Amino acid sequence: MPDSGWKDFHTLESYIAAEEKMHPQSRGLFSHLLRRVGLASKVINSKVLRAGLNDVLGDHGATNVQGESQMKLDVIANDIMKATFRWMPIVIGMASEEEDELISLPRPNTGMPAEDHYIIMFDPLDGSSNIDANVSVGTIFSIHRALSDTEKKETVAAGLPDFLQPGYKQEASGYVIYGSSTMFVYTTGHGVHGFTLDPEIGEYILSHENIRIPNTCKCFSANEGNYNKWDTATKQYADYLRSGKDERYKKTTSRYIGSLVADFHRNLLYGGIFLYPADAKTGKGKLRLLYEGAPLAMLVEQAGGLATTGQKRILDVQPTELHQRVPLIIGNKHEVELYEKMVREHTAN
Repeated sequence: MPDSGWKDFHTLESYIAAEEKMHPQSRGLFSHLLRRVGLASKVINSKVLRAGLNDVLGDHGATNVQGESQMKLDVIANDIMKATFRWMPIVIGMASEEEDELISLPRPNTGMPAEDHYIIMFDPLDGSSNIDANVSVGTIFSIHRALSDTEKKETVAAGLPDFLQPGYKQEASGYVIYGSSTMFVYTTGHGVHGFTLDPEIGEYILSHENIRIPNTCKCFSANEGNYNKWDTATKQYADYLRSGKDERYKKTTSRYIGSLVADFHRNLLYGGIFLYPADAKTGKGKLRLLYEGAPLAMLVEQAGGLATTGQKRILDVQPTELHQRVPLIIGNKHEVELYEKMVREHTAN
């Protein structure tokens, strides 16, 4: 028989099904939700690939809740994500970085307990301000199990308790990066797995199983144009890594794309640190806890890394509002802990 060139392989669908078998009590509801994320990403990918041909590049002419200009593809990707999950009985709510308020959905009378329902939060098109320059962009998502009625009563966030859960309670998180190839990377708390979209068959194929962030700091990723806005501890940290005086950092190079998904993805595969600290004057961060910080923090910890605000583990931060911003330092555990140590020492002095 001639060799067809094919070997055993997992699609995203089959891999999720295999993971599901590890949980005999599962009824497939959560797995179906993950599959729908994959479907939404394929639709968004098709729009991104034809962006220059279909007049969807450029500014939409409006701003989002953060006061940032919305790109046309932001709006399209947001609509695709909403349309994908709106009809699913197990999804009782959504929240998007692009919308002021949460997207409530009626809780259907499915006969299932509250904890068998889910909420999903997403940044539909991270890095979209760079898309006109053909820079890699992505979709970030976070899935939480809905709280029981008892848990809701114990919270102080009227109307928002399902959404204002700390990151360590996430059931799953992940991202899709639309670049030279399209990759779906996710975790359910059992390692990080990456799938590459095969455009010929339209399926995500397992290409990176059990991703572990390398124990090297190959890349230092920060918007160094903001150097003068950083506090003293952050400046000292950046100078220390870039100086190359420590043997560990002799081959560390500055690499900053300005698309969080792209910067994070590179550092996850190569090893490195991404840094977007608080503004020294305002004390506020820029990146969103629920749509960026928490989902990527879950991923990096599952891959052996760490994420912090500088003073607190990202996954332990208790959200207080839907569009809360936080400083984000994320990557190799060694580098994140070094940053926290330098912040503590500076604070003590």
